[in-house]
Amino acid sequence: MTKASEIFARGRDAALAGDFDCAREYFARAIDALRPPSGPAPSDPQLLDFSYQLYESALRYEALAGPAEEAGTSDGLMASELTEIGEPQASEQAVVDAKEAIASDTTGVTYDIPMTVNDAVLKILAAFQTDLHGVIGRGLARSGRYIPMIHRIFQEEGIPTDLAQIALIESSFLAHARSPMKAHGIWQFMPRTGRHYGLTANGIVDERSDPEKATRAAARYLSYLHELFNDWYLAMAAYNAGEGKILRAMQRTGARDFWELSASGTIRPQTQNYVPAVIAATLIARNPGHYGFEVEYEEPLAYETVLLDRPVHLRHLSTSVEDLKRLNPELTTAITPRQPEGYELKIPVGSRSTVLLAFAGAPTATFSLARRHVVRRGETLARIARRYGVSVSAIASANSLSRHGRVARGRVLVIPGRYREERVRTASLRKGKRGHAERAVLAARSRNRPGARRASAKHYQVRTGDTLYRIAARHGTTVAQILAVNAFPSWARIRPGDRIKIPGSR
Repeated sequence: MTKASEIFARGRDAALAGDFDCAREYFARAIDALRPPSGPAPSDPQLLDFSYQLYESALRYEALAGPAEEAGTSDGLMASELTEIGEPQASEQAVVDAKEAIASDTTGVTYDIPMTVNDAVLKILAAFQTDLHGVIGRGLARSGRYIPMIHRIFQEEGIPTDLAQIALIESSFLAHARSPMKAHGIWQFMPRTGRHYGLTANGIVDERSDPEKATRAAARYLSYLHELFNDWYLAMAAYNAGEGKILRAMQRTGARDFWELSASGTIRPQTQNYVPAVIAATLIARNPGHYGFEVEYEEPLAYETVLLDRPVHLRHLSTSVEDLKRLNPELTTAITPRQPEGYELKIPVGSRSTVLLAFAGAPTATFSLARRHVVRRGETLARIARRYGVSVSAIASANSLSRHGRVARGRVLVIPGRYREERVRTASLRKGKRGHAERAVLAARSRNRPGARRASAKHYQVRTGDTLYRIAARHGTTVAQILAVNAFPSWARIRPGDRIKIPGSR
């Protein structure tokens, strides 16, 4: 383990210096020092755990070689309502008042993140209490819809619940918030990082806008950042600016904590003020009345779900289309997606039986294949949309573009297919058996699907916490063999629920 750690350290230094070919070579040698390619998997628990950590640490540093697009809102750009945080304005008296408010906050609340109070935090708190009072108040009111769910998921994922206020700073709790860099949702995931954490974004669904799915992804991303930096302030800064920028700034300056890094001037003002903003937001959220906010919180989201095994138009589900869109903000059209495991649609509480009966007789919506279009000189999204008979919104959504933005000549656009509906034959669901409706409808279709009866013995279903290296070690194989047998690229990522082949299985 000592030898592997020494080799890994050389690889880390090479990655931070930008020499990724050299870094990969060192990382491979470090893994080989623990487990030669031709040897058995480590059996000693301590060695096995160390090998997991080493492999996953190597992946983090190799990720620095990826495209410039990074997570959070990229380059420190925040939600449009909160752009003033980049250069907060507060009078000297407002700062004095903020300091007195903190000193007189005697609620005895304990926080689960560090709560440093310094000049930077006081300045942000003063701005929140004065110029940004309305913006913060509206965000706090909206937070009532999501905070119970966020706290539950953060507890399940083992991260501090006070990190929930990151969503206030990122998006003001607006499910459809979009940054100038195309970050999206209450957690402002960029497309690439969203995909890495299991969030699908295409012309039909954008899971970055689903508060619950995006919260789970944010919890795992924040957990990863904390493992990388071993510091919640640096993790927050990396969430905003991207871990690559923070790692490289630390390497250049030798800074070892956020405040030292902030004082170095090597990170943008928006990121310098980001951590103080989260601290200030947490102080206010825990005791809003004391800091001058009278908040009428929105009711927490309440819904039940149904599993749909085929795409249908929302208008056929016997409930308000607007209600369904509000509960399912990830849907970019009024059509549910086709997914191998079925699509879980959120519906109003008490409407399950009605929706399932409507679904049983609803026509299936089918899409033609997506097409590609190379943008010519002078073409606009509106002109391209008319040519293919689809909406501007559909093209913009499928390509992560603004509806009103320009498209560069030569860019290849995905043109989403148009849909049509097919009437399906389903058995009548007798009165008195509505409780079995979902199973009856889905089981009947499952029996008729080609290959539905095939066994899955030669496959492995990915579980939470799995990595390719963990799976390989558990099954006595290597990552390279798993990549080969599944025809995965070397940068492939897996997520819970994926089914992959294990080499040697029959």
